[in-house]
Amino acid sequence: MKYKTSLLALLSGILLAMPWTISVFFFTIFFAYIPLLILEEDSHKQDNPYWLFNYSFLAFLIWNSLSYWWVSEAQLVGSILIILINSAIQATVFWVISMTRKHLKISILFPFLIIGLGFEYFHTQWDLAWPWLNLGNAFTTQPKLVQWYEYTGVSGGSLWIIVTNIVLFTLFRKRNIRNLTGALLLFIIPIISSLYLYSQEEIPILSKSLSLIQPNLNPYTEKFQPENEKIHFMEFLSITDSLLQKDETDFVFGPETMILQAINEEIPIESDSYNGLVKLKSNHPRTEFLIGVHSYQKLGDKVPAGSRYNNKKDYYYEAFNSALFIAKNNKPKFYHKTKLVPLFERMPFVQYLSFLGKYSLELGGYNGTYSNRNTINTFTTSNSTEIIPIVCFESVFGDYCAQRVNQLPGFFCMITNDGWWKNSLGYKYHFDFSRLRAIENRREIVRVANNGISAIINSKGEIVKQTNWWTKDILRGDIKLFSRKTFYSTHGDYMGRTAAFFAILLLIFVKIKRITRANH
Repeated sequence: MKYKTSLLALLSGILLAMPWTISVFFFTIFFAYIPLLILEEDSHKQDNPYWLFNYSFLAFLIWNSLSYWWVSEAQLVGSILIILINSAIQATVFWVISMTRKHLKISILFPFLIIGLGFEYFHTQWDLAWPWLNLGNAFTTQPKLVQWYEYTGVSGGSLWIIVTNIVLFTLFRKRNIRNLTGALLLFIIPIISSLYLYSQEEIPILSKSLSLIQPNLNPYTEKFQPENEKIHFMEFLSITDSLLQKDETDFVFGPETMILQAINEEIPIESDSYNGLVKLKSNHPRTEFLIGVHSYQKLGDKVPAGSRYNNKKDYYYEAFNSALFIAKNNKPKFYHKTKLVPLFERMPFVQYLSFLGKYSLELGGYNGTYSNRNTINTFTTSNSTEIIPIVCFESVFGDYCAQRVNQLPGFFCMITNDGWWKNSLGYKYHFDFSRLRAIENRREIVRVANNGISAIINSKGEIVKQTNWWTKDILRGDIKLFSRKTFYSTHGDYMGRTAAFFAILLLIFVKIKRITRANH
């Protein structure tokens, strides 16, 4: 019996991992929970109340390990911690879903939907946010199937997956026409709806020309070597200047942390790299620039948790992973990365336990806690075009990206450095998240990566142009501007927020019911 139980947990973990490992088998997500649901059913016959937690932890451990083992390419300890923490959290949530069903004596569908979707929303908001495995992300490589994400976001995909798993499990237990019909409709209706939306033509307001530079600097041996920083940036300026002399474009984009010498946002001219960029900009006044930089702001008496201290000059400051935009008026604007990678870029709960700030994990020889304070959500160009910046990990957060979309003609610009993960699944799957963001907001995306893949992605999540991985390259093209706000852009992750609210009420109700029973 124990052998069979372990096999069921193992099978569920492998099936759950398929969309994140071998994307052509994405469809396994529709029945991946069935082995776990069998275990959940059996758990009510067990004396050990944590029996289900133990086996579901095994399933989720396999899912997490197979899906992002590649984090270990950059940081082994961090990879192990993220996998263990996320697996334990997911197992706890599934155990709570089962206990809720048991105490209320109802079908698992209702608590699975409410608590499951509520947890996925919560997992995008707190300090240990890691929504990489939120169920709706299983369709990153299948944009044609989820065009209705413009109405629901990823939570709609999660709902589809949960309901389909429950219905197929019911069909597995009771094979009849009614259950079979329900299962078929669950597949057919969303897919037909998506294909209809895919066939609809989106008419842009206008288009803008762009050039992006993919410098392809190895983050381990080249990019973060102090003696090479100036050489690399001068090469970037030289390539860009030559490019614009032949044909000026409306925009030039560079990847995340193209300027490593931290720029004082209050007095940016202290930076030689910044001055070099401004000089290049003055030679090409028509072109506007957006590149990734390190920046900082000096602090006064108030020192927020996670701030850094300059020993040589005796002051505290906040460090930012930023996107710098220089418009035609040459006035710099800084957007700060807000969704920081837990453990690496910012220690969880550092605002409550400030001493944790010094324990952030090293990444390729670089470490330090960033601040997530931000005052700018978008960049507006001289002709009122809106650029919505996304820095690396932020592309995983659909709700956060949608909140910043305004009813102005514009597009997303996503800057990243995926070289940390070497030639693994990591950079490929991270690339595909941008396709979902394009669908949710019906905005085109220009993706600028240090080592690749850089691309232009249209509003239906299709790749218009792209570069190759781990090559030095230049990509030129046009990006179309749309101003329509989708339902999801307007309301954000309303499904997740609603589910989280009712999940809290449901758990309070279950707790009260348990106390009432105990007193009687």
